[in-house]
Amino acid sequence: VVFVDKYQEVNKIVDEILKQIGILLALTGILLFTSCDDFLDRTPKSDLAPENYFRDKKDMTYWNAGIYSAFASALNEKLMYWSEVRSDNCDHTGYVNSVYYMNALTSERGEYNWQDLYSCIGRCNVAIKYYPNIPSILESEYGPYIAQAYAMRALMYFYIIRVWGDAPLTTTVWDGELSSMELPRTSVAEIKSQILSDIENAIKYFSSDGSDKFYLTKAAAYALKTDVHMWFQEYQEAIDASDYFIGNNSFEWVADETAYKKIFTDPAGSKESIFSMWWSYSLTGKAHGWPKTMGASNTNNSWRMSQKVYNELLTRLRRGDAVGNDWGYDARLWCNVDTVKLYYSSSRNPISNASWTDPNWGTNKCVKFSGIDPNRQYDSANKVYKSQDYVYSSTDAEFSFPIYRYADVMLLRAEALNKMERKEEAIDIVLAVRKRVGYNGGIPFTTTKEDLENEILLERQLEFFAEGKRWFDLMRTDKLKEVMEPVYQERQVMMGETPTAFDMNRAYGPIYYKEFEANAALRGHQNPPYSE
Repeated sequence: VVFVDKYQEVNKIVDEILKQIGILLALTGILLFTSCDDFLDRTPKSDLAPENYFRDKKDMTYWNAGIYSAFASALNEKLMYWSEVRSDNCDHTGYVNSVYYMNALTSERGEYNWQDLYSCIGRCNVAIKYYPNIPSILESEYGPYIAQAYAMRALMYFYIIRVWGDAPLTTTVWDGELSSMELPRTSVAEIKSQILSDIENAIKYFSSDGSDKFYLTKAAAYALKTDVHMWFQEYQEAIDASDYFIGNNSFEWVADETAYKKIFTDPAGSKESIFSMWWSYSLTGKAHGWPKTMGASNTNNSWRMSQKVYNELLTRLRRGDAVGNDWGYDARLWCNVDTVKLYYSSSRNPISNASWTDPNWGTNKCVKFSGIDPNRQYDSANKVYKSQDYVYSSTDAEFSFPIYRYADVMLLRAEALNKMERKEEAIDIVLAVRKRVGYNGGIPFTTTKEDLENEILLERQLEFFAEGKRWFDLMRTDKLKEVMEPVYQERQVMMGETPTAFDMNRAYGPIYYKEFEANAALRGHQNPPYSE
């Protein structure tokens, strides 16, 4: 599939298409969830309707580019707020909004505006409806494009039900009637059926698996299917979906820490990559995205690695067993934070648990997606570099953000195998995950099912730090209260408050208050305990 290089010119192309068509509302798709009154006055022109726009394969190429552009805008930094920073993965840097730190979210939080997700869904709806009707086109020609639209729509709805639960469901192109504005929330069960149907359609239209890691492919569809079944605790179905990767020569564990780093810096060259989102400041315009949240060089990012995660990774640098076996090291520490700078800033003292509080960056900046800093300085007296990794600024960031990768699917599979009494296979997966980053710590085959599940979840926590998965992992395994209640209680005590029990009503996020102004059918149906 021909694609605009890394989405760089996507917005210009899509804007031009929309100008030509003249119906911004209908084609950006389901902007009925916004409160932009000026859009509501636009009437579609029959001679410029979408069915008259799509004429050939080139138009599909441009439109799919617009789908991926909307996808990048929809996730951006929001994914960090929906999952990462709410969890025990992160701690604040002193510049954080306390509503996240204390789990005191309100409906005024713009990060919980679902407009961009529905904009992406709307573009998918247009593609699904009109691609097959392009004059003289064969299914083999539109198949890869429509497959991506189905898979993307499924992915967007999957994020929606995990963040908000019940939500409006639409699979049609908006017809311009104001009555279409009133869409109520649809049950998670019904949206789940739509998601699985879309995944099956995507798989059907993918004639073969593509090799470009910035596209949705058949492999990405199976990864998504595995994830969906695990969310609903359908373990055998998850195992069946993940079977796609067993014996598949396109995917395998990387060999060492150097190859591991390429998953994030060069996914196109990594057999562990399945589907990555290309993110750049120039693409999303005004938004600062991931760097401002997790590690920008030109400003004080709000969040950093929690001391819990840091201490676990640090411990794995020197852990052995009771009889003196060396279990090696876990390279994921320096793949996430610049330990060279930490070491140097600490006057070349050995890295310790106390290094977490180092004021000179230390763990404050996540460098997971960074390569080597081309301007790093060498200290000739001490014969050591002062830093190792480049830290993106909030305005020059351009990197590959993994949505699905081999370790993700395989660790989900390990959870499912453990649930289905196939413990040895599950342990083998965890050991493989560890071995490729230099850590050979074992798991006794006598471990209980519950303990092994916790071991797998810990491995996922370390493996997917800063990738927006932890809160969702805790929700789907029913461990959110168990893990997060003591975290929030400790924070409450630090703030001079009386500790309270974790409110499971706050597992889901609030629906952004402006949605109730735009969509009358939503009124009275906010997630408790949030106000409209």
